[in-house]
Amino acid sequence: MNERISLGIISYAHPHAPKYAAAIAACPHADLVGIAGLGINADLAAEEAKWYNVPCYANYQELLARDDLTGVYVGTEPTRHLEVVAEATTHGKHILCDKPIALTLEEADEIIRLAREAGVKLMVPFNPRFQLPLMKVKAALESGEAGELVSVSAIKYGKLPTKIPGPADYGWLVDPKQAGGGGFLDIGIHAVDALRWLAGSEARRVYAHVGNVLYDDLPVDDLGTMTVEFENGVVGALSAGWANPDSYPTWLDVRFEVLTTKEAFLIDSPYHDYWCYGPDRAERQYWWRRDVDGLVDEFARAVLEDREPAISGEDARAALTIALAAYESAETGQVVTP
Repeated sequence: MNERISLGIISYAHPHAPKYAAAIAACPHADLVGIAGLGINADLAAEEAKWYNVPCYANYQELLARDDLTGVYVGTEPTRHLEVVAEATTHGKHILCDKPIALTLEEADEIIRLAREAGVKLMVPFNPRFQLPLMKVKAALESGEAGELVSVSAIKYGKLPTKIPGPADYGWLVDPKQAGGGGFLDIGIHAVDALRWLAGSEARRVYAHVGNVLYDDLPVDDLGTMTVEFENGVVGALSAGWANPDSYPTWLDVRFEVLTTKEAFLIDSPYHDYWCYGPDRAERQYWWRRDVDGLVDEFARAVLEDREPAISGEDARAALTIALAAYESAETGQVVTP
């Protein structure tokens, strides 16, 4: 068995792409061997390729045609996921595809089918599963030492993606035709997967309010609140979206409260952070994102060990199912059965 795999990156459209480039370059089981610009932010892709001293491809098919390429991270808009996955599976490349897996269940099913028929690994990187505090809670639940899970409540707030510093253009995230949803889908789907993962069950009923609460001029939602009842009786609650104002001391705010029959867990920050106090403002800085490193390492190990990744295409589809049910509930005002 080879000890390392060769990975490429397709597109810097997604704000996560620079983080995954750094994680791949630092991964002990992977080598970053090429970057392809696709769609917006092609200039940033070229700059990053120069920084990492790897080839930059204007045509992503040329990257996929490399015989020494094992797999790719796909950072396109979700509307292009199926296109890229179809091309990647034709070349037999493994796929780490950013969230959401697709904007419809039909496209998600097609992506999963293509990967299965090509015999390649398909993984969607949901960060909470590789955040150390949540991993410890999950272990306590699985061992039985925490008792039976009763409920999981999560908050996941960020700032508007159009205000991400730097020259990159992330405007597609507020375009309903390209993003499919707004803040609730963009930020919330990570926590949606975490609720399902911690509950260890599928969703039975979903009720939600999703809409424009903070930014009236946005063409997509900025905030959503959802309650989900799982088949095993666990109740989940989520509030997610672009709720953090410009003055907020950190870009992303993530919290979880987990209640069991024996214990209660409070996670007020899943990251390694510190506070920096200036003359006019205090700022919270994350000095290590163990989750991104862990996701890339898991993907590489799954390929090397020829096994299913920790987060499968079916997991990504299940999270999308719950998110879409939340949007349907918000539109109809009714409880929705996914």
